[in-house]
Amino acid sequence: MKRFKHINAASVEEAASALETYGEKAQVIAGGTDILGQMKDNILPDFPGVLVNIKTIPGLEYIRRDGDTTVIGALTRLEDIARNDIVKRDYPALAEAARRTASPHIREQGTIAGNISQSNRCWYYWVPDNRFECIRKGGKRCFVYCGEGRYHSIFGSTGIQDSPCTAECPAQVNIPGYMEKLREGDIDGAVRILLDSNPFPAITGRVCPHTCEGGCNRGEIDEPVSIRNVERFLGDYSVEYAERFYPAYEGAVKGKIAVIGSGPAGLSCAWYLNKTGYNVTVFEAMDQAGGMLTWGIPAYRLPKDIVKKQIDVLERAGITVITGARQTASDIRRLSGEYNAVFIASGAWKERELEIEGENLMISGTEFLRNRNLVPAPSGKKAAVIGGGNVAMDVSRTLLRMGVQPEIIYRRSQAEMPAVGEEIQKAEEEGVHLTFLTLPVAVAERQGKIVLTCTKMKLGKPDSGGRPVAEPVEGSVFNSEYDFVIKATGEVPDMSFLPSEFINADGVIAAGDDGYIRENYFLGGDFLTGPSTVIRAIAAGRKSAGQITRFLGEQIQPDLNTNPRHLLTFDKEYLRSKERNPSNEIDAVQRLKNIDAEETTTFLREQVIDEARRCFNCGCLAVNSSDIAPALIVINAVIITNRRQIRAEDFFTVKKKGSTVLEN
Repeated sequence: MKRFKHINAASVEEAASALETYGEKAQVIAGGTDILGQMKDNILPDFPGVLVNIKTIPGLEYIRRDGDTTVIGALTRLEDIARNDIVKRDYPALAEAARRTASPHIREQGTIAGNISQSNRCWYYWVPDNRFECIRKGGKRCFVYCGEGRYHSIFGSTGIQDSPCTAECPAQVNIPGYMEKLREGDIDGAVRILLDSNPFPAITGRVCPHTCEGGCNRGEIDEPVSIRNVERFLGDYSVEYAERFYPAYEGAVKGKIAVIGSGPAGLSCAWYLNKTGYNVTVFEAMDQAGGMLTWGIPAYRLPKDIVKKQIDVLERAGITVITGARQTASDIRRLSGEYNAVFIASGAWKERELEIEGENLMISGTEFLRNRNLVPAPSGKKAAVIGGGNVAMDVSRTLLRMGVQPEIIYRRSQAEMPAVGEEIQKAEEEGVHLTFLTLPVAVAERQGKIVLTCTKMKLGKPDSGGRPVAEPVEGSVFNSEYDFVIKATGEVPDMSFLPSEFINADGVIAAGDDGYIRENYFLGGDFLTGPSTVIRAIAAGRKSAGQITRFLGEQIQPDLNTNPRHLLTFDKEYLRSKERNPSNEIDAVQRLKNIDAEETTTFLREQVIDEARRCFNCGCLAVNSSDIAPALIVINAVIITNRRQIRAEDFFTVKKKGSTVLEN
């Protein structure tokens, strides 16, 4: 067994603090947990370096009545539960489950917290030396499906909390859950599951890089499920019938929140705060809301009427959006006194400097995309686009639709381009010329043309991020002429409007990893992390909403995912080879004829159901992780952690590497 640090906690606060200090290296133990056995047999790919023992915490061993509720302390022994008169009278199933747990010795030592935190009893899971990396250990499949399963669930599997597709989704959308609803013909139910984690599927269904499909097990038989196209259908449906899915909050208002920026992070944070009971006002500098959704993503990828409809839905649900409201440092200071919290999510719009001679002759990529919606494009027929990210692809494909021939110039090879592969492929299909291993070193103007001086590059050793360093090739400098040059080499937040006290001596925003700055100010989205995808920004906004509510005193929060989990079905028909429904995509020639025409159309209902039937419904058949779990589920028990209240059915949803009754 590998060495580990052991901490005997004296209080719940000390245990939670230890978890926060050691992060993923730490795990809680109590009487009856089985982590030591797992460590001894080396069954997991990695193990905690710190074990936090909560059995040393006083005052957690009790069974008492609180009104109509029976409350059981986390460290109450199983033997005491089995013998307790209150439990035997009111919850005989729980008393019997505790009595039948293992041996009398284990019942004397084991606690209810330890028992409910045990791992499952699956043969494949417990084989020594981690010979089967199953779905519970971070793998992609349940080996019981194709192996020995006589002693596993005969009713179906339980959905893994992080199924392979969900694990790849930045927003952790319960994809198998809504696919199951679609197979049942329950479109409304599917939409509600999706909206729990992603309130804007009509948008992400068009622009998401769909990393979820890379984790889809179906891809090992034929092709992954077309998850993004299914999501787009559900998103369009949710907006069409918005009154069913985006209701206005009707309870008592808990407070007022100001959100600066109406991009995906700001709108996401606003929605979840509004849903929780806060009065939210969103301030947008431009004359139309949407941030990068409106001003940065071309209409052929994301039609502006879709963005407007989504924002209209949020306004009808009670969120106030004020446009043309550019904020200054004094405005931000004022908002602190008028609102309970201020969330700044104004995105990353400022182009990163190349620091080369004549850089002022270049046009900013983000400004070009924004101005495309405001003023005519620069004149000319030949343009250079510097960069290899998504903005470079959007700029180049937009130029093609304007009759300009773009050339993308990138300092590394295509393999290192940060742009989504699908966007690179479409750019090439449409006729964008890509030049690799080339770096601009100077820009000049000559006789109405822009002269770009470049040097050829070669790839060297990897940098700290794993990408090979691009090194100049000696004697390879050359010049090229263009009508104009657009730089799209990365974006950073524009901090010029922030109060000076928000910036430290190094010129960096003085914010923690959670986005908290000072007083009642928070940062989030691309403004905190730098450029990312729309779905990551949405996930960041949701996370920030949770941090703000905790800051305002809601220490115990209901789980945001309110949809109950249930045993999943697995049909052998899933294993039959079945072709993926192709995207309804307009061909490249037709796409270039209309700059604002959307390049794809939404799946039909029949196609969506067909794709849902291709989903394997990945889950774990070893649902018996705890001796008393079934009894707790039957009696509708609620597990109270130091931060949340979780229904027993949700608590026992399959999780990777077990569960815990504490959260850091």
